[in-house]
Amino acid sequence: MLRIIATFILIYLIFRVLTAFVFPRIARWYLNRYKKKFYHENPWAAEAEEKRKKENTSHAGKDLHRKPDTDRLGEYVDFEEIKDKNES
Repeated sequence: MLRIIATFILIYLIFRVLTAFVFPRIARWYLNRYKKKFYHENPWAAEAEEKRKKENTSHAGKDLHRKPDTDRLGEYVDFEEIKDKNES
């Protein structure tokens, strides 16, 4: 009985190590592989991706503390419910 419990604990620990360290690295490797293949077949997409990354990094951190523009939201109207005479 103790051997079965130890086997289950060992399987659990191996699974935890695989899911925490090994599987993410394998997934990242596959994604990078297919990403390179995609950009090799579609060079225009690589240029667009580089342009997008360049635009995102050039504006990063500039507008973090700026308040949103509320001029175009419209005006606030507070509505009150009016009870109908027929309702009791």
